[in-house]
Amino acid sequence: MSGLVKLFRGLCSVALAVAMSGVAVCAAPSAPAAGVEYLMVPSAAMGRDIPVAFQGGGPHAVFLLDAFNAAPDVSNWVTLGNAMGTLAGTGLSVAAPAGGAYSMYTNWELDGSKQWETFLADELPNWLAANKGLAPNRHAIVGASQGGTGALTLATFRPDRFSYAGSMSGFLTPSNTQLNGLISAGINQSGGNIDAMWGAPQLGRWKWHDPNVHANLLVANNTRLWVFSPIAMNCSDPAAMIGGCDQAQGSARTFYAHYRSLGGRNGQFNFPAGGNHDWGNWSAQLGAMAGDIAAAIG
Repeated sequence: MSGLVKLFRGLCSVALAVAMSGVAVCAAPSAPAAGVEYLMVPSAAMGRDIPVAFQGGGPHAVFLLDAFNAAPDVSNWVTLGNAMGTLAGTGLSVAAPAGGAYSMYTNWELDGSKQWETFLADELPNWLAANKGLAPNRHAIVGASQGGTGALTLATFRPDRFSYAGSMSGFLTPSNTQLNGLISAGINQSGGNIDAMWGAPQLGRWKWHDPNVHANLLVANNTRLWVFSPIAMNCSDPAAMIGGCDQAQGSARTFYAHYRSLGGRNGQFNFPAGGNHDWGNWSAQLGAMAGDIAAAIG
């Protein structure tokens, strides 16, 4: 039994022991595919090394971003999302950083320890090009929950790196009053200081990081998009979604309508009436989009 599985089972035992009311459920983690490397990639911007699970497969990579409750050491895409097994044999490399919990994968204005945009758009691709032989551009970036927001935002402003962006249950209108309130509360309750990210929502800088506000750039760059968000109103994984499952599909539909009104046609949008905002659905959706990613960037 791997150390990771042992650790997971231990944590599940603790969770079940302390669940005095309700039901505690622990799903078994997926076994990582053979050939996965666990790297420590230096980030000068954040002043530390970032854990990145990497699987070689070709010169172009899928960068995977976690939900709000990202694990500190190994990406949940690896342990819960079966990403390495799903993308093995597709001709694509995979890079899944860990440690981005409650960060929105952005550069925080007043917190130098959270400079994720710089890491994801510059430091990590440059390191992979120098050390793993990857191409410098034409990569995909895909995320769940906060990672979906970050993926579309990064692709919006860095088309030189990312020509494909995928969002699963992402909040694609974060400057919306309801959503900035939800995100602010979720990050503050996690111990963060939301004003250190993009300033107070009413100051207006949240709009700069809103994929919907800048949808015209995604259209102009002909970025390939894949957006998935089920209608589920109740959260099967509240921590991953900071309890905002009832907001996710409405936000994605608003983005879709705006994108289409601007002439955007290079996207796959899935808004099923069934399913949940959780790793079972996100893992399945990654499998559904794998061929589309390979066709676009492989």
